[in-house]
Amino acid sequence: MLLAKITEQVEKLALRTNPQYAITLLGKMPPSVMASLQRRRFRETLKIANRTPFYSKQFRRRNIDIRKISHPAELGDFFTTSDDLKVYGAEAFLAGRPDTVFETTGTTSAVPKHIYFSNSELNQMGRMSALGLYQLGLRREDRVLSAFDVSFWVSPAVVRTAFQYLGCFHAEAGKISPLEFYERAVIYKPTVIFGEPSWLVRLTEIAEKRGIWPVKFIFAGGENIAEDTRSEVERVWNAPFHLNYGQTESFGVIGVECAEHDGYHRNDMNFFFETPESNEDGEGELVYTTLTRNVMPLIRYRSTDVTRMVDERCKCGLFAKRIAKIRGRVDEMIVCGMGNISPWVFAELMNGVPNATDEWQVRIWHENRRDVVDIRVEASGLNVPGVHQKLIDDIRQNMRMRFPDFQKNLDMRLYELRITGVERGSLRTGRKLRRLIALDAPPRETEYADRDALAQDIELVIG
Repeated sequence: MLLAKITEQVEKLALRTNPQYAITLLGKMPPSVMASLQRRRFRETLKIANRTPFYSKQFRRRNIDIRKISHPAELGDFFTTSDDLKVYGAEAFLAGRPDTVFETTGTTSAVPKHIYFSNSELNQMGRMSALGLYQLGLRREDRVLSAFDVSFWVSPAVVRTAFQYLGCFHAEAGKISPLEFYERAVIYKPTVIFGEPSWLVRLTEIAEKRGIWPVKFIFAGGENIAEDTRSEVERVWNAPFHLNYGQTESFGVIGVECAEHDGYHRNDMNFFFETPESNEDGEGELVYTTLTRNVMPLIRYRSTDVTRMVDERCKCGLFAKRIAKIRGRVDEMIVCGMGNISPWVFAELMNGVPNATDEWQVRIWHENRRDVVDIRVEASGLNVPGVHQKLIDDIRQNMRMRFPDFQKNLDMRLYELRITGVERGSLRTGRKLRRLIALDAPPRETEYADRDALAQDIELVIG
């Protein structure tokens, strides 16, 4: 206990000094000291969580005596899920007075999850983020332009706080079109650019044609990116492209890549990470417990992301251990250039479309620097002239009306949308129809029932 308290004081001292000294100081902590700090903070977090309606009820119902728990694994089969946040509501998880709130869309419905925080928690996460950005090379003399979407998203707030600690010049453009961003960024010539991967790819295509300026690095969050596409972005800008991994529930930063691009250096000071149901290769769903949150603590939160823990030291020499690159999700949510998409999104797109049935399937793959979202829906009357095109038009109209953010990303050319009607009975091959399929490579032949419709659809996307 004494060792953990001393370690905590060292951490506080480190985070109030210059970033380079902080990284050096924290790097001298032996693994046993970090483990002791985590256990102490975990026990404190359990006490705080026990004040909330949700956790106090769950602990009583399961006969969990938190005084006897010193490690998350000792909670057995108890976890917190995304559904818990939606069903019980954020208020059931509140242990203190919040100062701010952010939202994240659910994976199986349109109902958003509300995640509350305090300003002190924002400051603490900003300090930790500042250390990661400093390690990547961000300095006071840099000029940063961020294109993160500020609409209820946590990432802009966290990086803004980090920029304040680093003292660099920064401006928030918001998620405007890449073309408009380029035309306005030329005035500032930012040395570091922040944005979502697919958005940055489109910006890169514009910059390749119109000209680049010296950039130190590019930083992305919100989705993964194919390695060949990352290489193309780096080639055009002649600068490294780094990814961040996080969730709104985690308050942004869970881990950040280093120059090695070999996983995310994880934030063990603020989280307790587990993969309790891993396979023989150590891969499993990432589960995390917050360790420094007093407003809305989360105990063993299921991230739905599949990864593995990497404890061996990285070649970059940084003290922080890593999380391997995310392999996929245990639910049916896919993050791509369209956005965070789940089956309910496409069910809503088909809703009210004449001739469309409830049998549909979506395939996503990466091709020519962009994600391709290929919607196939069983429909009747496809042999009647104009029916197939009417099907395409109606689905597109639904997206414009019901999902303006997805339409916005399409207008920015962050992905390609392809729609085709197929004959009844052509999609289902078993008892269940798999709704979303992520392909590792483009299919050999896109299965459009009408080649003229395919050509016209692609023309709509490109033109």
